[in-house]
Amino acid sequence: MEKMIRSFGRTELAQLYFPGLTPDGAWHKLRAWLHLNPRLSHFYELRRRTFTPAEVQLIYAELGEP
Repeated sequence: MEKMIRSFGRTELAQLYFPGLTPDGAWHKLRAWLHLNPRLSHFYELRRRTFTPAEVQLIYAELGEP
C-alpha cells in the first residue's frame, strides 16, 4: 500500500529527517540539503512555513522518505 502524501510544516518535515536535532537545527539542516540539490534548490528561498503534498512528494523522490 502506498503511503499517503500530505502537507507538512517545514519544521515538522525537517524533524522527520533529523529527529535528534532541535526543531530549529533540523530545519536549518534540511534547508541546507534543499539548497545543495539542484532539483530542490528553489525550496531554499521559500518564505512559507509549509510544503504542499506535491512538494513533499518531490522532496521524498529526491531525498528518500524519512
